[in-house]
Amino acid sequence: MTDFLTLAKSHESELFELIEQLVMIETPTSDKAANDHISSIAADLLGDLGGDVTIHSEKEFGDHITADWPASGSYASRQHALIVGHLDTVWPFGTLERMGYTEKEGRLYGPGVLDMKSGIATTIIGLRTLKENNLWPNRPIKILFNTDEEVGSPSSRPLVEKSAKGAEYALIMEPGQAGAGALKTTRKGLGEFRIYVEGKASHAGAFPERGASAIHELSQKVVELQAMNDWPDGISVNTGLISGGSARNTIPAYAEATIDVRVKSMDQAEEIEAKIRALKPTVEGTSLRIEGSFHRPPMERTPALAELAAKLINWSNEIGFDLTEESTGGGSDANLTAAMGVPSADGLGSKGLNPHAEGENIEIGEQVNRLALFMKALNSL
Repeated sequence: MTDFLTLAKSHESELFELIEQLVMIETPTSDKAANDHISSIAADLLGDLGGDVTIHSEKEFGDHITADWPASGSYASRQHALIVGHLDTVWPFGTLERMGYTEKEGRLYGPGVLDMKSGIATTIIGLRTLKENNLWPNRPIKILFNTDEEVGSPSSRPLVEKSAKGAEYALIMEPGQAGAGALKTTRKGLGEFRIYVEGKASHAGAFPERGASAIHELSQKVVELQAMNDWPDGISVNTGLISGGSARNTIPAYAEATIDVRVKSMDQAEEIEAKIRALKPTVEGTSLRIEGSFHRPPMERTPALAELAAKLINWSNEIGFDLTEESTGGGSDANLTAAMGVPSADGLGSKGLNPHAEGENIEIGEQVNRLALFMKALNSL
């Protein structure tokens, strides 16, 4: 029986060398050139492992990459394993110089180290180690690394869904739930809506009665949206951005708001979307236009997903570390793979603190455990 922890420890140095290499390349989602650069590095590394690598060119975002390893003989017809990760981060250029890449008290600190450069490195080193030790799984494997996940995967969503079609399971190499590093077996669905209000301008001092305030109307809608919240049942509706008006002394003819919506189920999504689209103007002389949709469906804890999580938790105990499962209000590409009916294990990539925040870090010792679990899962599932 293979001791995957010992195997992982023997590749510890190359794991952390690759993590450092990836973190030292700043990849804010908005910078195509930076993401193209890191995509090409990842593509070369996957190609070195014998993967059939495809670079999916993008105009706005960095190029996405997929890599395929077919199986031979009787295993060729088996359903494939899918591994998903993202190369972009939320951090703007200059963060690395300010924040640095440092080790302190058993943790590595740096922008993107947790979310999710360490998960990318674990995938590549894990595959390399399996191949070098004749532990490659007896099924086809597909990998997808995209560059727009941090903004909702607008360009890569079709690629995620295509890659997930027919998969036996998906391993999503996002970080575990902050703190415990838990698997994320439930994720909320995410929706983004925009409300545009048209009013009528007029001089606020001389002829206020001739105007129709778009801001007044929008403020009424914000109150109505706030009333749609049902936090105990997992529904949140947040007016996160508003703008409007043209001058202090002018009745505003235009205003708009951006709404973030989170739900636990598709039934909730349909209900809330219907309520938002049913909003009507209440200030005379104004009109509304409503756009948007749910761009990430909920990831619900199906029996198949729960079974996959239980296997991973059991294997983590065998390896010698504790792994639990939790729910989260955030979204990832696991929302998309799970919605395709694919059992999806999300949060395998790393354990640490402060994703998207100052002091982002990973636990060094835990990363070796994650490498061991990734290899065990890919070899055994």
